Amino acid sequence: MKRMRNVAAAIAILALAPGCATSGRSTLLGAGAGAGLGAGIGAMVDPGPKGEGRIRNVFIGAAAGSLVGAGAAYLAHEEVMDREKASYEKGKKDSEKPSTASSAPTGAPVLLPPRVESRFVDEQVRGNVYVPAHFEYVIVEPARWSK
Repeated sequence: MKRMRNVAAAIAILALAPGCATSGRSTLLGAGAGAGLGAGIGAMVDPGPKGEGRIRNVFIGAAAGSLVGAGAAYLAHEEVMDREKASYEKGKKDSEKPSTASSAPTGAPVLLPPRVESRFVDEQVRGNVYVPAHFEYVIVEPARWSK
């Protein structure tokens, strides 16, 4: 029972691992996971009289598992990439829509953003404290409602 739990945990880890990999890495990881799983299943299959076919079963299971795993990982990676591309395009299209300020009803006030200036401050020594060069952002005009 403990062995089956360890195998299930290993399979779960391998299934989640290719989440942020490239297409080639996803395919190779899927092939490796499939080969391992296939070899394990091949080892558990009946080896015949006196265990003569165990090695053959392991090799056949590994080969079949690697093909299935590589194909599944490739398809899963392509599906993720298609979803990411669709999401990117949707966000890009949504950002091109006019802002809510221009679509406000006539006479309704619109909140105008604050005006901010950035100022570069050179490095300096203040007493015993060294202050490296940095930018300071100053609110010149606060946010306000339009009339």
